Amino acid sequence: MRALWIVLALLFFNACTYKGKNVLFKPEKKVKSNEAVYIFNSDGSKAQESNNYKHRIKPGDRIVIRFLNNYDIGQAAAQSATSTANIENQNGYLVNYDSSITLPLIGRTNIVGLTRLEAAKRLEQEYGKFVINPIIEVNIASLTVTVLGEVNISGKILLDKENTTLVDVLALSGGIRDSGKKKNIKIIRGKEVILVNLRKLSALESQAIVIHDGDIVYVEPYGFKAQTEALTSIQSTTFVIMTFTQLTLLTLQILNYLNK
Repeated sequence: MRALWIVLALLFFNACTYKGKNVLFKPEKKVKSNEAVYIFNSDGSKAQESNNYKHRIKPGDRIVIRFLNNYDIGQAAAQSATSTANIENQNGYLVNYDSSITLPLIGRTNIVGLTRLEAAKRLEQEYGKFVINPIIEVNIASLTVTVLGEVNISGKILLDKENTTLVDVLALSGGIRDSGKKKNIKIIRGKEVILVNLRKLSALESQAIVIHDGDIVYVEPYGFKAQTEALTSIQSTTFVIMTFTQLTLLTLQILNYLNK
């Protein structure tokens, strides 16, 4: 019986040791806050909330350009010897790593560092040299966010628009599992971490929950879930120990009975 208590004590010790070790994206210092949205740096120091986010075009982005008065563009494209592609490319045009983008009619141009609205105005100026009063809509087709942790569908999600919020992303990932901490959701944004408590309605008022391109959203598991996942690797060893202990105790009981 004493051996059984020793084994149970060892298992309890292992559980305490592994508790929380499977949690990702831990800061150097433990961070606690009662705020609905709390922003801190990787070293645990508090950071300030940034202004309204607008994605600025960067190398590697894929841009979709749509002409709202495409009749004029169609005529110009038909008359231009340099036009080899339809301007409304549904897959988008890749922004090269030299910051240039190659478009029909106007050739190479640079729109890196501009928002999509600023890029649309610049392209309207460029295409205005070929057509009368072009009206252009620019969208960024390569915005992504990576969702990890206690969600029903984890992985990289392609965003179809700017101003997508954390709630939108969680909905796209199938929602939070019962084992996920609703009050401890992390948005990892470069060297900053945004800690979001979705149990508080005021969290929806913060601009910090607007997702940036390349963000990581992590839904942390409750302690018992993290502990269970961590202990999975030692389950087979535990089973062998428990089986051996039970056989030993059974053997001792049989020997005691025979010696009576």
